Amino acid sequence: MSDIQALEEQKLLAKAVQVQRDRLVRLTNNADFRALITEGFLKEECARYTHLSTDPSLSKDDRADALASAQSAGHFKRWVNAVIAMGNQAEKDIKDMDEALAELRSESTEDDEG
Repeated sequence: MSDIQALEEQKLLAKAVQVQRDRLVRLTNNADFRALITEGFLKEECARYTHLSTDPSLSKDDRADALASAQSAGHFKRWVNAVIAMGNQAEKDIKDMDEALAELRSESTEDDEG
């Protein structure tokens, strides 16, 4: 595989990461998403689970389950932030790859002419 082909494949992968980021950003900006997921689950429901995790009337296992459920908001937020960060990096990488591809193609053209 040539350097150009390898870079083109890397660029396709980076574009897929960028598309995933763009979809996630659109989704998180959606009013229904904010109402149902951000407010309804990540804030209200996870707060309820936090309270349950300290309820002495629940069994130890139920309290542990409630705590694990409460932590889901943090896991989800970390995943969202990671997808966005990887998409941002992919966007920068695509620009670098485009420059490298242009340089490789010009070198290839010069070699063909020479």
